[in-house]
Amino acid sequence: MTGYIQLELGGKKRGIKFGNYTLIEYSKLNGTGVAEFNESNPIKLCADLVYCGLKNNCFIKKEIEDFTQDDVLAWVDDMPMTQITDIIETFEQSVRVSQGIADIQEAISKSSNPNSEKPKK
Repeated sequence: MTGYIQLELGGKKRGIKFGNYTLIEYSKLNGTGVAEFNESNPIKLCADLVYCGLKNNCFIKKEIEDFTQDDVLAWVDDMPMTQITDIIETFEQSVRVSQGIADIQEAISKSSNPNSEKPKK
């Protein structure tokens, strides 16, 4: 499953699902645009992404959130670097896929719009 990773966090297996809802939650949490990331503190960035990915997974599965932002920060603080790397790679994969889909949708929209500019030969 694209943009999904499962980890042992807070004493149980939890799914982290990255997607559009994750980006929206991240932007609300940090007061940024949907595609803007606060990379000045990589540990906070990772914790925020995990928190928002956990929220997204709960939203999708209609589960009750049983964690707080502070819980997630503590969990990420205790993670080995290999897990942090896996999380970031999973997030980057989801962003690449989302961007690819957006590019395809834009191309389809342009080709189906008779008023759009045709490529010059």
